[in-house]
Amino acid sequence: MVKSTERTIVFDELAEQYDNTGVEFFRPIADRLLELLAPQPGERVLDVGCGRGAVLFPAAAAVGPSGAVLGIDIAEAMIAATAADAAAREFANVEVRVLDGTAPDLPAGSFDLVAASMSAAHFPDPFATAAHYARLLRPGGRIGMTGPVPPPTLSEWDLGALRVDRIIAAADPDALAAAHPRVAALYGAHPFGRPGRIGEALCAAGFTEVAEHRQDVVLAAPTAQALIDWTWSNGLRVYWELVPPERREQVAAELAAELTECAAGGQVTAVYPVHHYLGRLPRTGGTT
Repeated sequence: MVKSTERTIVFDELAEQYDNTGVEFFRPIADRLLELLAPQPGERVLDVGCGRGAVLFPAAAAVGPSGAVLGIDIAEAMIAATAADAAAREFANVEVRVLDGTAPDLPAGSFDLVAASMSAAHFPDPFATAAHYARLLRPGGRIGMTGPVPPPTLSEWDLGALRVDRIIAAADPDALAAAHPRVAALYGAHPFGRPGRIGEALCAAGFTEVAEHRQDVVLAAPTAQALIDWTWSNGLRVYWELVPPERREQVAAELAAELTECAAGGQVTAVYPVHHYLGRLPRTGGTT
């Protein structure tokens, strides 16, 4: 059993609407990550932070009936919903489990590929995380992790016309420290880790062919409100919940005005920059 934490509570609450608001976000990221990782028929894949299956189901289709995909997530409600989706889609090669992705208790050398789309790159110790996943991979195994392009500070986190810094600045700092100590720590320098740190962690864990690829994900919605609703359907919800209720309407109105002013062609858009971090273990030997 995974201990209930601020992360599990938030993502349990998000399970039904996660990746299901009409604004494409996780799927384009997953598609690009899988394009870079190129899962092959017969391979065994571990999907860390599987959410509602943006990586899980395309990976299962790629590895085919001779392969297998295990999806893990800390949120029980997320896993329950994704398990139901897998059953409805009749994916016999998919399994999902409630496990903490920072160091899941799984057999060493049991996977050909580890994919962590918008999950493991957020873990507090990337060196420990990379070393753990290196142990789970077979010789020649590949890893791919995706996370936000790291800004110097949260106030400088640039999503284009979507001024998320307004939400972050409006959060009550006392409530933040009390309710979400891990999130409070993000208010310092390099909230998502300093540039280059994940690549260094992969190298230290014994991965070779380490590379970093940028993807600017376009968030498109028919209205400003639809894009604001999207911010409630993912990890940004943490910040909204810490904005005093009496201020939320004002912050949302400011966001909507700016988004509408920048709208073009009948759509409201923003840009969410991410990095994909890749590595491969040597084909001979292994890690200790």
